[in-house]
Amino acid sequence: MTVRARLTLVNGAFLSLSSGALLVLVYLVVRLVPPFEVFPVDKPELGGAQAVALSRSNFLDVLLWACIGGFVVVSAFGMVAAWIIAGRVLRPLDRITATANAASTGTLHERIALTGPDDELKRLADTLDSMLARLDAEFQAHRRFAANAAHELRTPLAASRTVLQVARANPAAYDVATLAAQLLVANQRSIDTTEALLALADATHAPLAPEVVDLTAIVAEETPDGVGLHLEPTSVDGDPVLLRRLVANLVDNAVRHNDARRRVEIALHDETLRITNTGPVVSDVERLFEPFYREAGRVRGGHGLGLAIVRAVADAHRAALSATANPTGGLAVTVAFRRAP
Repeated sequence: MTVRARLTLVNGAFLSLSSGALLVLVYLVVRLVPPFEVFPVDKPELGGAQAVALSRSNFLDVLLWACIGGFVVVSAFGMVAAWIIAGRVLRPLDRITATANAASTGTLHERIALTGPDDELKRLADTLDSMLARLDAEFQAHRRFAANAAHELRTPLAASRTVLQVARANPAAYDVATLAAQLLVANQRSIDTTEALLALADATHAPLAPEVVDLTAIVAEETPDGVGLHLEPTSVDGDPVLLRRLVANLVDNAVRHNDARRRVEIALHDETLRITNTGPVVSDVERLFEPFYREAGRVRGGHGLGLAIVRAVADAHRAALSATANPTGGLAVTVAFRRAP
């Protein structure tokens, strides 16, 4: 039962009881008035008309004051009862407010966890709990992302420092060409990671300038030799730069994380791009799209942001992204775009 219905029933019952009490009070007062007789008007010697007028006046005065007193008592009782009832009905709002205040200070792990009937307040509390859970998960993901990004950026810098320290301690063991080659590798890794982070930020936050994009041409241009292609003419509404990066990352991921079978198939039809490959068995598909996550058994190297960028681009284009692990190994990734107008 909803809060509105409960309040309606409670107030209706209260008013009914109040009205009944008032009627009982009036009835009791009327019974306390002494009985009187009505004498004929044509007997002036009895003063009947004047006696009747005096008796009726006294009765009306008593009834008036009794009703006023009853109204005051019933109104006061009604206000107190309404205050108590409203407090009990709206008590969950105090818990909701306290949890919201805690969340505003950064405490996102607390929940309202409201119990009771499935009414508007219960549904509101459950919705806020779900929102807090999502926010908490997002903040935790951002913290992990920041920590992983710092680690990825620090690793090549630490490697460069180690090379320089070793060369400084033993100059005779290093020539300029060897030292430069090792430093260039570490430097290139830093550049690749930084560019991937910038690409992820662009895909996540940059405003789209959508236009009709020939997705078939992009897929054909980004696909290397030896990859099976099954393409139909397809155009989608989106950003050509971001869509090219999405296709390039998916193709690179499929080619890089392969096995001796070396099979990669790309199909494009009905605004749906599907890329499958052979490779190691994937145990946790969803985590592949997390930044810096690397599945055990997959080829090492890279910056761990390729599929995270794919998800960000797909979300920016409101495309449906899904991935399925093949039973014999490898992955099948599907991106369903909206039809271009």
